[in-house]
Amino acid sequence: MKSIPEIENFLDTQDMETGTLGVSRKKYFFPFSPFQTALFLFDIFTFAISLYLIYFRYPVNRYYFYQDILSIIILAVPAMAFFPIYRLYSYHIIFREKVHIIHLLKSFIWGLLSLSLIYFLYESPLLLSHYSLFKGACILAVAFLFVILGRFLGDYLAHLVMALGTAFITVGVIGLIQGKTLPVFMSDISFTGKAVLASMALLAGGRYLVVHIIFNNWLRRHFRRQMVIIGANAIAQDIINHVVKQNAPFWISGQITLNGDKRETRNKPLKNGLNKKNLGNIRELPRIIKENHIQEIIVTEKSIDKRTLISLLDFSVSNGLVAWFPPFLLPIIPMKLNIDEFCGLPMVRMCMQRNPGFFRMVKRATDFILSSILIVISAPIMIIIGAAVKLDSKGPVFYRAEVVGENGRHFKMFKFRSMRIDGDHSIHKKFVSKLIRGEIDRKNAPVLKITDDPRVTRVGRIIRRLSLDELPQLFNVLKGEMSLVGPRPCLPYEYELYKDWHKKRNSVPPGITGLWQVAGRSEVSFEEMILLDLYYIYNRNILMDLSILFETFFVVFRMQGAY
Repeated sequence: MKSIPEIENFLDTQDMETGTLGVSRKKYFFPFSPFQTALFLFDIFTFAISLYLIYFRYPVNRYYFYQDILSIIILAVPAMAFFPIYRLYSYHIIFREKVHIIHLLKSFIWGLLSLSLIYFLYESPLLLSHYSLFKGACILAVAFLFVILGRFLGDYLAHLVMALGTAFITVGVIGLIQGKTLPVFMSDISFTGKAVLASMALLAGGRYLVVHIIFNNWLRRHFRRQMVIIGANAIAQDIINHVVKQNAPFWISGQITLNGDKRETRNKPLKNGLNKKNLGNIRELPRIIKENHIQEIIVTEKSIDKRTLISLLDFSVSNGLVAWFPPFLLPIIPMKLNIDEFCGLPMVRMCMQRNPGFFRMVKRATDFILSSILIVISAPIMIIIGAAVKLDSKGPVFYRAEVVGENGRHFKMFKFRSMRIDGDHSIHKKFVSKLIRGEIDRKNAPVLKITDDPRVTRVGRIIRRLSLDELPQLFNVLKGEMSLVGPRPCLPYEYELYKDWHKKRNSVPPGITGLWQVAGRSEVSFEEMILLDLYYIYNRNILMDLSILFETFFVVFRMQGAY
């Protein structure tokens, strides 16, 4: 790693794929860590033992042998479906014995509910024996109602919806495999229930052995994460004390100061009462990371300015490190999002995918499939809107705006025309310029968007309120110029006004919707929007994308922030 002459200049030479200053990130073929992979395989193996007992309790029928085996394996899915939700593969969570057991019990309870629903579906003659299209539509309607209610009534109802959905999917997949033949685990439901309970007990005991004795004790040196704290204040000392008290599987190698330090003070305790050595100045971060094999950093320095913090986080995450910082350093994130935990302490976590190439491939495939489906579904609506736009005012149906996309590349973005063709575009340019420079008073303008634009047509006002003017962007997604989820594309004159750290939001494909749209839309400042976009870039995954798409439906339905 090369040294950094000025940390404020990080963003000038950054590359999300290769890392800052040309430092190559470590590439991983598999998107999960060795710890997560080993634990997941252990869970599958443990359930397989009990399910093996279920099958071989009965006479072997070679005709249905492979179908029965597949059905038994699939039965493990609802039993373990809630493990990711309760963070049972997160090393930062499950190293605490009490928390691990509690989360495991909660997952088992919801898993048992899913298995009970599967039994109910197989035992209900009305649902399976006399199945009809009308009854199927009623089931889907009820399931959709649960999804809508789950959005407003909290996590438990959302878990109930997931349990119900998992049960239906499991029964459906097993039905495709075995047809009308009753699966082997339904032959003696009493024995199956006992076997499942026994497997859960075996899994709980086995997990305790693997996590708390093998990983966290015998192999602690191999799985212990190397960390460094940037800051030398009371918060840093509290974190150090907390890690020691919790016997957490992390080793804090030392601390890094924000300001200059003398060379003779390095590798010696700072004169602030802390018991960790001074590793150097923040400008020496690459050297410190390489020499101490750092895997995670924690930023606690209150005096760090926003630009330096963003540069630091970007450098760390782009080089494969996990970055943590207290919520007060970037208040907009905990205000709008659920923050993470570090050893039980509320912290904001930022990290890069272990295999960004794999993620991009999955995301592109998801975008292509979903955009194709949405284009077909919305085709009648787009035809009606196109006709209304043409009849309402002179001009083309579509507006093709030149925008700035990934890595500063320009492309034509499609929208339904919602403005008059003779409108004065300087209105928007002046407003955006003031917005980016922070010259708009939040008290006098709580909504940071032009709310009464004289250029908007009658039809345009309606489709903008319903966000239907952006439907043609599905074709941009199909072409690969945009994604369904990502930071919104900006206009060229907006991009020219960006500061260096603002341009980081253009390091990924732009999206039709994004985190700031569902978290605040027009009610957050420009810099808050940038911070939310950066949070998405650092933490994005397929589940987050699906969650944002789901939340977008409700934002559009409420017409929140649309003008």
